[in-house]
Amino acid sequence: MSEVGQAFAWQDPYFFVTYVNESVSNFQIEFVNYTREIMEHLVVGSFLYIFICIFSYFAVIRWKLLSFNKKIKNPKRVLIVTAHPDDECMFFGPTILNLTKQTDTTVYLMCLSTGKNYGMDVTRRKELYKACKVLGIKDSSIMVLNHDDLPDDIKTRWPEETVAALILHQIEIYDITALITFDRSGISSHPNHFSIYYAVAHLSVNKEIPKGCTVYVLESINVFRKYWFILDIPLSFLLSRTRYIVGPKDRVVIRDAMAQHKSQMVWFRKIYLVFSRYIVINTLQEMNTSDIELDLSIED
Repeated sequence: MSEVGQAFAWQDPYFFVTYVNESVSNFQIEFVNYTREIMEHLVVGSFLYIFICIFSYFAVIRWKLLSFNKKIKNPKRVLIVTAHPDDECMFFGPTILNLTKQTDTTVYLMCLSTGKNYGMDVTRRKELYKACKVLGIKDSSIMVLNHDDLPDDIKTRWPEETVAALILHQIEIYDITALITFDRSGISSHPNHFSIYYAVAHLSVNKEIPKGCTVYVLESINVFRKYWFILDIPLSFLLSRTRYIVGPKDRVVIRDAMAQHKSQMVWFRKIYLVFSRYIVINTLQEMNTSDIELDLSIED
């Protein structure tokens, strides 16, 4: 069509409407095709990623083709510090089971509260001892505290000086070579959890922790990775230097240990035990002085 013909055609309302409809129709077709192509790639990519994760899990656990575990330094006498009974199962299970299987390692557990303010002191203490027995921690290696300044409360941040003094006392008594606790986010952002981190951080910055004791924190991850189960294996392998993983039998052990905390077995914890990555994988980070100082400066 000549330029003159096009000019007259644009003045025709029918031509204009037809042109617009054809343009919209072509756009819709292209958009649908593009969306379909993206979805196909996502589906294929998702199945490929799931296959890689499942293969990696069997390669590590059953076939022993890959070495996933990267152990902590000098795990001779390890102190794990938690805030509440059931933390040892909910978060630290893979680490504890791997350590208790080492014949030259003694694992100590220090729990800083028992739910005394909820009237469940005796019950939760008994549950903790039963759970630790399942995990392989001896009764003589368990320290459970009932301190008035350390209530089991999601709204309360514990005094760092008190927590620091209590932890340092146990480190010195048992000549601890490795300390493991929560990081600055406390996995679930519970103030009781990250209170422990900041207490240990102050000990480290002030150089009060003995030179023979290395401090590790359990890494917090985002909520999507938290419930990815074994789908988090590649990311954990690539992003973390110190890590532990457990197989199907040990997962059952961790769930059996958690089942001893009968007072805490509400529906959402049962779901957590099925999907949580912390029931299968733990990744730890060694405390670094420069990182700690940055955390403390941000906190201040």
